[in-house]
Amino acid sequence: MYLTHALHRALEQWPDEVMTVDGDCSRTTREVADRVARLAGALQRIGVGTGNRVGIVALNSAHHHEVFFASWWAGAVANPINTRWSAAEIAYALTDSGTEVLFVDDAFAHFGPELRERAPGLRTLIYCGAGPTPEGMLAYEELVAGAAPVPHIHRGGDELAMLLYTGGTTGKPKGVMVTHRSFMTSLLSYHLAGSSVKRGGATLCTAPLFHIGALLSWYGQTLLGGTLVFLPTFTPEAVLGAIDEHRVTGCALVPAMIQRLCEHPDFDSYDVSSLEFIGYGASGTPQSLLDLAMKHFPSINFVHVYGMTETGVLTVLGGDEHRTGGARLRSVGRATPTVEIAVVDPDGHRLPPGQIGEVVTRGDHVMAGYWRKPEATATALRDGWMHTGDGGYLDEAGYLYIVDRLKDMIITGGENVYSAEVENALAAHPAVASCAVIGVPDPDWGERVHAVIVPRPGHTVTAEELRAHTKTLIAGYKAPRTVDFVGAMPVSGTGKILKRELRAAYTDRDTTLPTTSRNEQPT
Repeated sequence: MYLTHALHRALEQWPDEVMTVDGDCSRTTREVADRVARLAGALQRIGVGTGNRVGIVALNSAHHHEVFFASWWAGAVANPINTRWSAAEIAYALTDSGTEVLFVDDAFAHFGPELRERAPGLRTLIYCGAGPTPEGMLAYEELVAGAAPVPHIHRGGDELAMLLYTGGTTGKPKGVMVTHRSFMTSLLSYHLAGSSVKRGGATLCTAPLFHIGALLSWYGQTLLGGTLVFLPTFTPEAVLGAIDEHRVTGCALVPAMIQRLCEHPDFDSYDVSSLEFIGYGASGTPQSLLDLAMKHFPSINFVHVYGMTETGVLTVLGGDEHRTGGARLRSVGRATPTVEIAVVDPDGHRLPPGQIGEVVTRGDHVMAGYWRKPEATATALRDGWMHTGDGGYLDEAGYLYIVDRLKDMIITGGENVYSAEVENALAAHPAVASCAVIGVPDPDWGERVHAVIVPRPGHTVTAEELRAHTKTLIAGYKAPRTVDFVGAMPVSGTGKILKRELRAAYTDRDTTLPTTSRNEQPT
């Protein structure tokens, strides 16, 4: 199992089909394979050896496609870096991973001097932007043009393919070691479970390509043969326009992206009839958003994917299950064919259906560990299982329901409250665009349920109205005792709300105000 297999296979079977579309530039499989072999030669010429890390911090483009495959072709390890990070955070990942070669585009070339200063091991910067090459950097296209194609160095199986740094939602980022085997196992299991990616399709790459879900979507279309359409950033206009122009058949999105597509005022002016599936995940998806999405895209397959960087895809809720509807739409589906999952208590004992515990998993899809962090690896990989840190339960048919991150569970007055349940209730209110629920210190209750709300434009709502609404759906003790209204949420590069930052905001200020405080919308 080696990841360059997808490119070899495409070259053998569909050499003259268009493989990548990036703006006005389209390239066939034959052209891409030649450029990859040349870029691999250029990497070797500047000192990249077997197992060395090759970084890229850039907005989505066909360069990602070539850099990933060229890194593997040269026997190296790809290290895509979160594009939402500061120079200091990028430098941390470069230093921690020992990355010596980094590709940057126009959006990040200005970080060059600071990255060199903060990450002294970084010796080569390669510019893959559209403008003049900055001083001290090598030009991407000149490297490709000036190098001869080199033979493929065969690395696969349990050898390292990627270092994917976690989004920092729990503190210092950790480098997740993804092997050729773990990535391919996750991908193939996802397809067996019904990913809806098809031979000859066109996949839109708009979710950031440092995220495991986006990478699985990108690689899956490459393996099956088809076209990859790259967008540097997400805007509703760009996505709808690309679907219309390039007859896109599928894409991976986070729920917030789906919502923005559906709410675009000119949605009906675009032809999206080619679209056959949308894969989504990365954050909670309220029922109200699913209803909205299925109304706007009535004939496509929605595929809900649950997983994490450390595991790849764990469960899938497929298109037929979305159309059937019912209570199982609240689940994240069932384990894919090669994945084993269980729900366990704090002592590691399996729990029966319906009981909440920690979700654990084992199989070839699991990471090799955290880069240079043996203690963190031992904590996550123990007793033969990968411990996800997610709280959930299984039903009698094996459908998994996620209730919360275990560390996000709120204990108020001795009762356990799972934030996801409260968030789902709040999200059902028409005035709520997005929400997050956290526990904040309370002198009487230990913790109290606190909601942070982004109101939907043009709507007005008060904290009392939200509390009353919530109590019609869940028990009264779970309803938020205090509510703040904000203009936007802090989010990670994968669209997850950074609850750590929300908690810090309330730790740094008086959080023992009476329950009627801070409950009016900003004007």
